[in-house]
Amino acid sequence: MRYFIFLILVICGCSKQLGNDELSLNLSKWNKKKIVNYEFTLRVNCFCPMERVGPHVIKVSRDTIVTVNNLPYDITRTGKLMTINELFGFIKTSLDQNPYRNTISYDPTFGFPQSIYFDFNKEIADEEIGFQITDFKTI
Repeated sequence: MRYFIFLILVICGCSKQLGNDELSLNLSKWNKKKIVNYEFTLRVNCFCPMERVGPHVIKVSRDTIVTVNNLPYDITRTGKLMTINELFGFIKTSLDQNPYRNTISYDPTFGFPQSIYFDFNKEIADEEIGFQITDFKTI
Protein backbone atom coordinates (compact mmCIF):
# COMPACT_ATOMS: atom_id res chain seq x y z
CA MET A 1 0.00 0.00 0.00
CA ARG A 2 2.83 2.44 0.82
CA TYR A 3 4.41 1.74 -2.55
CA PHE A 4 1.11 2.55 -4.28
CA ILE A 5 0.75 5.86 -2.39
CA PHE A 6 4.38 6.74 -3.15
CA LEU A 7 3.82 5.98 -6.84
CA ILE A 8 0.75 8.23 -6.94
CA LEU A 9 2.70 11.07 -5.28
CA VAL A 10 5.54 10.70 -7.76
CA ILE A 11 3.14 10.72 -10.72
CA CYS A 12 1.25 13.76 -9.37
CA GLY A 13 4.51 15.58 -8.73
CA CYS A 14 5.72 14.86 -12.25
CA SER A 15 2.52 15.95 -13.95
CA LYS A 16 2.97 19.55 -12.75
CA GLN A 17 6.59 19.55 -13.88
CA LEU A 18 5.66 18.08 -17.25
CA GLY A 19 3.04 20.83 -17.67
CA ASN A 20 5.68 23.51 -17.09
CA ASP A 21 8.20 21.71 -19.33
CA GLU A 22 5.64 21.47 -22.12
CA LEU A 23 4.81 25.15 -21.64
CA SER A 24 8.49 26.13 -21.87
CA LEU A 25 9.06 23.99 -24.96
CA ASN A 26 6.09 25.48 -26.81
CA LEU A 27 6.75 29.05 -25.68
CA SER A 28 10.28 28.67 -27.04
CA LYS A 29 8.90 27.33 -30.33
CA TRP A 30 6.48 30.30 -30.53
CA ASN A 31 9.20 32.86 -29.71
CA LYS A 32 11.57 31.46 -32.34
CA LYS A 33 8.93 32.15 -35.01
CA LYS A 34 8.95 35.89 -34.04
CA ILE A 35 5.29 36.28 -35.02
CA VAL A 36 3.81 39.62 -33.93
CA ASN A 37 1.10 40.10 -36.58
CA TYR A 38 -1.53 37.38 -36.73
CA GLU A 39 -5.21 36.53 -36.57
CA PHE A 40 -7.08 33.77 -34.77
CA THR A 41 -10.51 32.79 -33.55
CA LEU A 42 -10.96 32.54 -29.79
CA ARG A 43 -13.82 30.91 -27.94
CA VAL A 44 -13.91 31.36 -24.17
CA ASN A 45 -15.50 28.57 -22.14
CA CYS A 46 -16.65 29.99 -18.83
CA PHE A 47 -19.64 30.81 -16.69
CA CYS A 48 -19.77 34.38 -17.99
CA PRO A 49 -21.81 36.69 -20.25
CA MET A 50 -22.35 35.55 -23.85
CA GLU A 51 -20.49 38.62 -25.13
CA ARG A 52 -17.35 37.19 -23.52
CA VAL A 53 -17.76 33.65 -24.89
CA GLY A 54 -17.51 34.46 -28.60
CA PRO A 55 -16.33 33.15 -30.96
CA HIS A 56 -14.13 36.20 -31.48
CA VAL A 57 -12.01 36.76 -34.57
CA ILE A 58 -9.01 38.58 -33.10
CA LYS A 59 -6.49 40.51 -35.19
CA VAL A 60 -3.17 41.22 -33.52
CA SER A 61 -0.64 43.77 -34.78
CA ARG A 62 2.73 44.24 -33.07
CA ASP A 63 1.54 41.90 -30.32
CA THR A 64 -1.47 44.12 -29.51
CA ILE A 65 -5.12 43.31 -30.19
CA VAL A 66 -6.37 45.82 -32.75
CA THR A 67 -9.71 44.39 -33.86
CA VAL A 68 -12.23 41.87 -32.60
CA ASN A 69 -14.85 40.66 -35.08
CA ASN A 70 -13.75 43.41 -37.51
CA LEU A 71 -14.42 46.19 -34.96
CA PRO A 72 -11.84 48.11 -32.92
CA TYR A 73 -11.06 46.16 -29.74
CA ASP A 74 -13.28 47.42 -26.94
CA ILE A 75 -12.87 45.65 -23.60
CA THR A 76 -16.31 46.92 -22.48
CA ARG A 77 -17.93 45.00 -25.32
CA THR A 78 -16.12 41.65 -25.07
CA GLY A 79 -14.37 41.63 -21.73
CA LYS A 80 -10.59 41.18 -21.51
CA LEU A 81 -9.27 39.11 -24.40
CA MET A 82 -5.67 37.96 -24.74
CA THR A 83 -2.96 37.76 -27.36
CA ILE A 84 -1.03 34.51 -27.75
CA ASN A 85 1.76 35.88 -25.52
CA GLU A 86 -0.79 36.84 -22.88
CA LEU A 87 -2.30 33.35 -23.07
CA PHE A 88 1.14 31.88 -22.41
CA GLY A 89 1.38 34.16 -19.35
CA PHE A 90 -2.08 33.05 -18.22
CA ILE A 91 -1.03 29.39 -18.52
CA LYS A 92 2.17 29.96 -16.53
CA THR A 93 0.35 31.84 -13.76
CA SER A 94 -2.41 29.23 -13.66
CA LEU A 95 0.00 26.28 -13.49
CA ASP A 96 1.85 28.03 -10.65
CA GLN A 97 -1.43 28.06 -8.68
CA ASN A 98 -1.42 24.23 -8.69
CA PRO A 99 -4.93 23.85 -10.16
CA TYR A 100 -7.14 20.90 -9.32
CA ARG A 101 -7.28 19.94 -13.01
CA ASN A 102 -5.86 21.28 -16.28
CA THR A 103 -5.60 20.28 -19.90
CA ILE A 104 -3.52 22.15 -22.46
CA SER A 105 -2.71 21.26 -26.06
CA TYR A 106 -0.33 23.13 -28.33
CA ASP A 107 -0.04 23.64 -32.08
CA PRO A 108 2.74 21.36 -33.33
CA THR A 109 4.03 23.87 -35.91
CA PHE A 110 3.90 27.24 -34.14
CA GLY A 111 3.71 26.19 -30.48
CA PHE A 112 0.77 28.40 -29.53
CA PRO A 113 -1.85 26.91 -27.19
CA GLN A 114 -4.81 25.47 -29.11
CA SER A 115 -6.88 24.37 -26.16
CA ILE A 116 -6.63 25.50 -22.54
CA TYR A 117 -8.73 24.31 -19.61
CA PHE A 118 -8.30 25.01 -15.90
CA ASP A 119 -10.41 23.91 -12.95
CA PHE A 120 -8.75 25.67 -10.07
CA ASN A 121 -10.73 24.22 -7.18
CA LYS A 122 -12.58 20.91 -6.90
CA GLU A 123 -14.92 22.42 -4.28
CA ILE A 124 -16.06 25.47 -6.29
CA ALA A 125 -18.56 25.27 -9.14
CA ASP A 126 -18.41 27.55 -12.17
CA GLU A 127 -14.87 28.89 -11.61
CA GLU A 128 -13.46 26.77 -14.44
CA ILE A 129 -12.19 28.51 -17.55
CA GLY A 130 -11.16 27.32 -20.97
CA PHE A 131 -10.04 28.74 -24.28
CA GLN A 132 -10.18 27.27 -27.79
CA ILE A 133 -7.96 28.80 -30.47
CA THR A 134 -8.70 28.01 -34.11
CA ASP A 135 -8.14 29.50 -37.57
CA PHE A 136 -4.69 30.86 -36.73
CA LYS A 137 -2.88 32.65 -39.55
CA THR A 138 -0.01 35.09 -39.82
CA ILE A 139 -0.68 38.43 -41.49
